[in-house]
Amino acid sequence: MTTWYEDAFRPGSEIRGKWNGRVYVVERLLGAGSNGVVALVRRGTSRFALKAGRETVDHQSEINSLHALSLTATTFKHFLVEVDDMIVQDREVPFFVMRYIEGVRVSDYIHKHGQDWIYVIGSNLLKKLTELHRCGYVFGDLKIENMIVSKYGHVDLIDFGGMTSKGRAIKQLTEVYDRGFWKAGERVAEESYDLFSFAILMMKVLDVRDRFQNIQHSLPQNREVEQLYPILRDSRAAARIAPFLQRALNGHWQSSEEAYQYWKRLVADQKLTPSPLNFPWLKICFAASLLLFCATVYIYW
Repeated sequence: MTTWYEDAFRPGSEIRGKWNGRVYVVERLLGAGSNGVVALVRRGTSRFALKAGRETVDHQSEINSLHALSLTATTFKHFLVEVDDMIVQDREVPFFVMRYIEGVRVSDYIHKHGQDWIYVIGSNLLKKLTELHRCGYVFGDLKIENMIVSKYGHVDLIDFGGMTSKGRAIKQLTEVYDRGFWKAGERVAEESYDLFSFAILMMKVLDVRDRFQNIQHSLPQNREVEQLYPILRDSRAAARIAPFLQRALNGHWQSSEEAYQYWKRLVADQKLTPSPLNFPWLKICFAASLLLFCATVYIYW
């Protein structure tokens, strides 16, 4: 069965905005879900992420939130590039264009560079959430799939479909990251809601024995936060940040700023620093410069 977007988002196809008239060339599909399809596109030499969706109400809600964020003096400034409609199968489909952020999933980054990088990544993610919360929003659907990690543990959020104004009911979630799923709180857009999801995300990344797979399928009446505590002892990296994670799981903080400061103190007190990234070319350059220096000394001595 052909999906509504299959032809429109084939690599090399063009997407033309009905109102603004800008043309984007599709490079590849980045993802597709219940609330829309996202593709990597280019206009001239610039690359963007383009999201289209048929659920007009949800789509417009996400646009409104991104527009507000794009006007703030934060790292989200100018995140939203433009909004328009496209014609697919004789039907208008709304889309919006965002900055494209290149990177990998946090689990892939940790697998490649080592678990100690979780301290840097966690700090950068908390900083990003704090910015968002100051603007009056909660991310809502924080999970591994909705964040990107790039060089030196830099973090970006990439899907804002669950972003909700503070005080309202969470509008989009993934059960295992949801505190309501674990009977640990209500599904209300509070900073503590994102912090709970943050703790689950950190634990899933560091879950070396894949315990989540069994725990999340337990009977609802038996499911509780205490089931997650053994995961904190499964790896050295998880054990070191266990004091933070337990507090986040139990709703200890009402403010992400307070949580962020605690994380920084915890990492600093334990001197938790990641192993240096392995760049072979640095060794080659150093060896070459050493040889050049020796040759120069020999010639001019």
